[in-house]
Amino acid sequence: MATHVLGGEMYYDNLQGNEYRITLKLYRDCGPGNVNGTGFDTEAQLAIYDGAGVFQFQQSAFFPGEQSVPVELNNPCLAAPPSICASWAEYVTTVTLVPNTTGYVISYQRCCRTPTMVNLPTGLLQGLTCTVQVPASALGVNNSPRFNEYPPIALCLGEDMVFDHSALDPDGDVLVYDLYTPYAGGDANVPAPIASPPPYANILWGPGYSGSAPMNGSPGLAIDPATGELTVHPTLLGSFAVGVRVREFRNGVQLSESIRDLRFDVVACDITIISSIQEQQEFCSGFTVAMENESINGQFWHWDFGDATLLNDTSNLTAPQWTYGDTGTYTITLIANPGWPCADTSTSVFDVHPPLDPYFERPPIRCTDENAQFLVEGAFTPAALVNWDFGDGAAPVLAAGHQASTSYSETGAHAVTVTVHDFGCEQSYTDSVIVFPRPQLSAEMDRAGCEQTGFDFVATGEAWTPISYAWAFGDSGTSNDPIGTHVYALPGLYDVVLTVSTSEGCIDSRSLVLNNWVQVFPVPEAAFTVEPDEVSLLDPHIEITDYAQRAQLWEYSIDGEVITTPSFAYEFDDAGLFEITQTVISGENCSSSITRTVHVTDHLFYAPTAFTPDGDGLNDTWAPSVQGARLYELIVFDRWGVERFRTTDTKARWSGDDLPQGVFNFVARIAEYGAYSKEYRGSVTLIR
Repeated sequence: MATHVLGGEMYYDNLQGNEYRITLKLYRDCGPGNVNGTGFDTEAQLAIYDGAGVFQFQQSAFFPGEQSVPVELNNPCLAAPPSICASWAEYVTTVTLVPNTTGYVISYQRCCRTPTMVNLPTGLLQGLTCTVQVPASALGVNNSPRFNEYPPIALCLGEDMVFDHSALDPDGDVLVYDLYTPYAGGDANVPAPIASPPPYANILWGPGYSGSAPMNGSPGLAIDPATGELTVHPTLLGSFAVGVRVREFRNGVQLSESIRDLRFDVVACDITIISSIQEQQEFCSGFTVAMENESINGQFWHWDFGDATLLNDTSNLTAPQWTYGDTGTYTITLIANPGWPCADTSTSVFDVHPPLDPYFERPPIRCTDENAQFLVEGAFTPAALVNWDFGDGAAPVLAAGHQASTSYSETGAHAVTVTVHDFGCEQSYTDSVIVFPRPQLSAEMDRAGCEQTGFDFVATGEAWTPISYAWAFGDSGTSNDPIGTHVYALPGLYDVVLTVSTSEGCIDSRSLVLNNWVQVFPVPEAAFTVEPDEVSLLDPHIEITDYAQRAQLWEYSIDGEVITTPSFAYEFDDAGLFEITQTVISGENCSSSITRTVHVTDHLFYAPTAFTPDGDGLNDTWAPSVQGARLYELIVFDRWGVERFRTTDTKARWSGDDLPQGVFNFVARIAEYGAYSKEYRGSVTLIR
């Protein structure tokens, strides 16, 4: 079923010693002639025989991928049909060939050739054999010749073809060229056999064709035996199988021969040179224009960029670029294949302008409902049309030329786009304006109180940046603290003003004016007299007389007692220094206090002479009765002078400590509230 074979060739290189690299080049039809779409095999099987035709071994060479054979014609005015397609693959492997007296034959066979060839019998699928010889060891080490270039696969009907089909021989041996009938190999039953031993059968020619005359031409196909130059003037359309042989001689002895099995397609070529320049797609893209050559079948070129002020505004490159010196409209001319009879010329008009590059500086952060100023700048002319888009939430825009302003009632980032129209071009630039909320504030403060007392205040501010506070309390007093206490020195009715401000982001200030907000009441005046202010414990009587002003309530604190009578008499129970504090309260609940001191002098001391610690609840403990003692010490001794009891507490009592009945001595030392002190000595009888 394979119908893809176009031809092939084989050559080898001696690497070192007995190692040889074998290269097999195969060509296949990738056009409509390959009716089954057959591709290259994944591996090629090479058969190695000795020179007597005895099989030695077989070697695999693997498919490396294929390459396209370019369709090139000698005449640039002509174009081959697009259906012509050929590709090639190069299978390479390395073998070891031990020197012998007969040499070796390396062969590969495959079926089948494309059935479109007009010089082969109709209906007969024929294969090919690629083969090469390694000479006997007596002739020395050899590298086979290999062809330099592949001839054009398409020949134009009625057009001369001249091609250098020479080969290269790495050893410098003499090469001789001729046309030769290719070998057959493989058939429809066994399309990829292990090659049979030499000699190999030639392919069968169709009527009128042979190895030396494989195609119709006037003159026909010929090759120079010395140079390998291949010539033909084809006179019949169709595909033709052709064999070109190169033989290698050293010292007059033939070492090897290689046959390139190939196919020529003679086609009707069209004269289809069309010059074409791209239409302008980018406008206002700058002074440099990159030319796009969209011509068909042109081979060489001449450009004229249409700058009337210059004589050298030309180029012969395929796709040049040109930088104009100024804006303007220019007619660009392209000649494809200038000087040829099939040359073609095209023109294209380009408007050249510098790129539009508008921009605006982002305004500082704005407050809500605060105008933001915009000015478009950049690369455009004063005549350019400018459009602004401030997005949702923008207030009506005030615009004058390239300037605008607007404001936003909502916080956040608002996209702003300016679009400039100039020279028929349009370019936009987008940035944003950031809107912060204005500062908000509230205040709390004690609204009524007394002079010389603290009035608490609390300020609450809200903003997206740090806030500064300023209180004015109406009495020339101020504060920058959000929370604190203020003392009014004089009674009265005061206005309070709170101001909050921000110094970054939304820069703004807000004030809260509280008229007649704080009422300060006068404080009553505490005053009283004590007569006398020094008394004896033996006569501890005093008189208190009130002289307070604006008082509604009175409260005296004397030795732990509270008395609410404005004026009264009082007697002390003990000696000492006593503070008397008067607190008076006005009708507005303001208060003041004053304290005076009374000195109660003298002291009293009495010591019982006996006690009975018998647990009957009567007279079970003993202690002197003491009044007026600022300092006090009591010590009890037994009759031998041993201390039995000691205290500094006038209320402490002695229990007898389970001592036996007897008489005990004591010493009591007392210091009065003043400079006087006294010591008492005596005895007490403990009765059991």
